[in-house]
Amino acid sequence: MKPKNSLNPALVVERALAIVDTEGLDGLTVRKVADAFGVTPMALYWHFANKEALLAAVGDAVVSSLRIPDEDLPLEDYLREAMTSLVDVMRAHPSASPLVAQQIMQAEVGRDLTERFLDKLSLAGFDVERSAAVAHYTLQIAMTLVSREPGAELAFKPELRQEELDRKRAMLESLPEDRYPRLRAAADAMIECANTDEYYADGIAIFVAGVMADAKTLAEA
Repeated sequence: MKPKNSLNPALVVERALAIVDTEGLDGLTVRKVADAFGVTPMALYWHFANKEALLAAVGDAVVSSLRIPDEDLPLEDYLREAMTSLVDVMRAHPSASPLVAQQIMQAEVGRDLTERFLDKLSLAGFDVERSAAVAHYTLQIAMTLVSREPGAELAFKPELRQEELDRKRAMLESLPEDRYPRLRAAADAMIECANTDEYYADGIAIFVAGVMADAKTLAEA
């Protein structure tokens, strides 16, 4: 075990994030983090008042990795880069992705990204309400892409994921062929990504295309 004097907020957050990565948000407890440092849970309360404060700090750590796109990029490229930035930080820590939504406005980098995002939309003719809606869609779609990545099965522990995938595959393959020929043929593709990079690129491209279609409509109005 690590010596007690090695305990500091940054190390605590690092360890908590590692637990979230391997066991999910529900698997994180103050006791597990304390045990990793050979201290009692009370020792952690010198740094974090409660589990909620620790989770917020973990979210801040993930959000801090966001990249802010070059503000001189055209709208389409800016949208793609902003969405990619969100997806990348969530892909690095998929189980922690709900914390990104929770903490993005609490972190300076998150506020800066959102401010510039809203400004880009405003310059393209989006009003305040529509701009805010698009910003929300961006975050929610990024979260959905990551949390619902086919094959990831984040709700299951790693040792149980393959069993769940096999169950889903067997269910699809058991469907009547005369009624569900497409589903049966697509069984593998429906439950697992053959190419995860392509999956994310396509999802981001579909989102950006939708926003750009709105921008075109506004420009022609």
